[in-house]
Amino acid sequence: MKSFFFLIIFSFLLYGVPLETKLLDENSTKIYPVYLSTLEKVKDEDNATIQLQKSLLARLIELTGKSEKNSVALLASGNIKNSQEYLQAFYVYVENFAERKSIKNELKQKEEKISYLKNQIFASDENESIENNNTLPSVVQLQYAFYVKSQEKLQERQEKLREAQEKNLNVLLQTIERIAFDAKSTKDSTEEKNKKLKDLYLEREGLEIEKERFGLLGDTKGIDRFEKKIKKVSEEINAIAEMFIRKSLNYFFAALKEKDQNVFVVKEEVKNYIASMTPGKQRSYANMLDAMDKLISERIGATKVLATQTKEGFALLGKDILEKLHYPLFSVNKKQISTLDLLLALFIFVFGLFLASLYRRYIKRIGQKVKNLSLSSQVILSNIGSYFIIIVSFFVMLKTIGLDLSSFTVIAGALSVGIGFGLQNIIANFISGIILFFEKSIKIGDFLQISDTLRGRVSDIRMRSIIIRTNDNIDVIVPNQTFIQEQVINWTLSDDIRRMHVPFGIAYGSDIEKVKTVILNALEKSEIEYIRYDKEKQPQVVMKAMSGSSVDFELWVWVHGDNAAKPSGTMDCFLVLLYNTLYENHIEIPFPQLDVHVRRIKEKSEIINKED
Repeated sequence: MKSFFFLIIFSFLLYGVPLETKLLDENSTKIYPVYLSTLEKVKDEDNATIQLQKSLLARLIELTGKSEKNSVALLASGNIKNSQEYLQAFYVYVENFAERKSIKNELKQKEEKISYLKNQIFASDENESIENNNTLPSVVQLQYAFYVKSQEKLQERQEKLREAQEKNLNVLLQTIERIAFDAKSTKDSTEEKNKKLKDLYLEREGLEIEKERFGLLGDTKGIDRFEKKIKKVSEEINAIAEMFIRKSLNYFFAALKEKDQNVFVVKEEVKNYIASMTPGKQRSYANMLDAMDKLISERIGATKVLATQTKEGFALLGKDILEKLHYPLFSVNKKQISTLDLLLALFIFVFGLFLASLYRRYIKRIGQKVKNLSLSSQVILSNIGSYFIIIVSFFVMLKTIGLDLSSFTVIAGALSVGIGFGLQNIIANFISGIILFFEKSIKIGDFLQISDTLRGRVSDIRMRSIIIRTNDNIDVIVPNQTFIQEQVINWTLSDDIRRMHVPFGIAYGSDIEKVKTVILNALEKSEIEYIRYDKEKQPQVVMKAMSGSSVDFELWVWVHGDNAAKPSGTMDCFLVLLYNTLYENHIEIPFPQLDVHVRRIKEKSEIINKED
């Protein structure tokens, strides 16, 4: 079954169209100027395609040639000596959070564009190129290369930010022990400003209502006037909220230093202040809460947070676990795979197996209710449906992980010959199974004879083989290819009726008509099961030959059902009947005889003496 899955995968991979890898390999920086120089020689300034190709090549040269200008800010514990400097260091840490999140979103957009362009390249029969010059890359290929190179730069920047974020976090955790935070004065000054902030909220709400009134009247001048007032009040709210956030952070750091559970209360206050700001300001502070959660998790510990049994603790634990699950373990074709991706893929595949099992049980229940649905049809429907569900869930699993099967085209091409030779028998058996399915020459319950030593009933039909259970209750796995290439006797293809030939012999001189009569009468009186009332299938006693020691006969009798499927046992019953019948009627059963002729040696000796 596993081999079948891999066969399906590689059959898809072999039909991919490879990209021009020169644009993406290590020597691509040397190739871009060559392509650009070639395009510069083309004297067709009005050709939009050429201009676009030149622009893309120029941007690729600029992108791959320049080094990263913006360095990542790293904190030094020696530079943090008081609470103000600690607050500034925390803002640097938050900026790392914000930039890293922005890059993550940008990488997601780049990945979607790369996937779209790759599909365009694979779907087109002819790549876009300059007229009469097929040696240069098309616009789509250049766009694809530009996005891939941009993605690589962003990933490098993202990795540097991740390393810097971890280092800065360690610096903040180390220096918090020796910094003094004045939590009391911070709390008092915050309470004094809260009333003014509430008054500003009410004032802004009143201005919004007045603005709506002028909107209903259609007075644009009045609307503009109130919009300016609302903007001024909003800016004042933003300024006070920012001031509150800075003061609350001072109290937050003090609680964090003492590992006090009030950190959750302060964090909720900061969250409310951020919510009171205008949307633009809210976006600039959006990552501060995540940074605070990270500090809480590392300083207090997720297990202690859970022990408090607070809602914030559970939320923080969930975020911490989720972050670890999202941490990339490895990458495949520039796609980072995390633990969560693997768990989700495994869940999808196991769920597919569960659905396949439910489908099998459902078909079995239907077979018990529907009388016209044969056992063979049940097994075939069950197997095909379950295999289809498993295959679909397998490909959904790969898609969920984000693996692009077309990226394995080169590997598949290199391994195609080996796979062809190694799996040719599996392919032949699989195709043979499909032929047998549509041909319906073999069904569940049929009694088959493959050779003189192998015969039995079909107990299961699978994609690669058929299971035959012999009369000795031995299951034999026979490849499907055998039923296509070799001669197979199906005793029950159209029905389960079979004529048996039971041989016996009598001595020379016996009454032939008497033999026939007594055997047929004894057979009719016996309790042996055979076809009795069909005029076309009446038993017969037929003389076959006159051999050296006996006159040979055969009893032709029609049997059906289990008697046909168990020929040895049935033959035993008829032979015992024949023996007893012939013995009771005094009909001799012969055995091989040998006549010896002896010549007179004495006369021959006298003739020899006379000659002497």
